[in-house]
Amino acid sequence: MTLTFKQSNLLDTFCKIMCDKPKIRFCGIINSMGRLVAGRFKDNILPLDNEQQRQMLYMQSKLELSMKGEFNDNLGHVNYVVTYRDNVVIICIPSDNQQYHILISAERSSNAHEIVNDVANLFKKIEIGLDQQT
Repeated sequence: MTLTFKQSNLLDTFCKIMCDKPKIRFCGIINSMGRLVAGRFKDNILPLDNEQQRQMLYMQSKLELSMKGEFNDNLGHVNYVVTYRDNVVIICIPSDNQQYHILISAERSSNAHEIVNDVANLFKKIEIGLDQQT
């Protein structure tokens, strides 16, 4: 699915709002092919990896959610996946329509559950806008 200009702006706005929150380092929207369609780092944050490694992370996060989805019939849908690393917390949250997932990198000391709630509440509003502009 190709995004319209308005849809792309909505997703960019979502990422900007999320990056303005404390302890969020990066917010990205990953499509069904594992490609970043919108995203940004918080101002003055240096990435801990290079562009090629980030591309691999995007694809890996999509693959991980897809593989976990194999058990949806028995266990229910994946709400989110949190990976605690030494330096950061990586949070992957599938959208309700499963077209995208949100990838968040946050400081290690952040509260992942609070971040997931913030993302869910804001992204529901964004999804309505995305659906209205198709």
